[in-house]
Amino acid sequence: MTVHPPNEPPPELPDDDAEEALNWDSSSRDASYVEGPAPVRQGEAAPPAAVRAQGASAGGAADASDAPPAVVPTSPFLLVTYGIVAGIFLLYAIGWFTSVRRGSYVDPSVLGTFMTGLGQVLAVVAAPVWFGAVFLLTRHSKPISRLLCLLLGLVLLVPIPFVMGV
Repeated sequence: MTVHPPNEPPPELPDDDAEEALNWDSSSRDASYVEGPAPVRQGEAAPPAAVRAQGASAGGAADASDAPPAVVPTSPFLLVTYGIVAGIFLLYAIGWFTSVRRGSYVDPSVLGTFMTGLGQVLAVVAAPVWFGAVFLLTRHSKPISRLLCLLLGLVLLVPIPFVMGV
């Protein structure tokens, strides 16, 4: 990049370079450029797979409708709600961890000690696993069903020993 003094205008491009830079002719298009799929609007339904397959076999070449349907973006309200619920589940995990560290249970049998330790580990990881499982298992469902599952987890996984101060 060349720096020009403030009083001197930058040099002009030759006419051939200026015309070439503004050339929008499709005959000189870059061969590596590929058109993406046409976006599917929220109210429109994507064509069924059978229709797409017939179009591809009849035309001999795949067109933009062969691509999977576009993903509808999540509303900002839902994103904020998911973030708040994720934070609450993280606090639940911290509450269970604190309760597990505070309590001490000694069982005379090895099996009892192992099962107690396993239960404590599962109690700590239950909230994050619930959150992840809800997102994994409800990815094709409506947002209200996802929110209801998350709210059910908020009710079921409350760290009662931490809340009660035991």
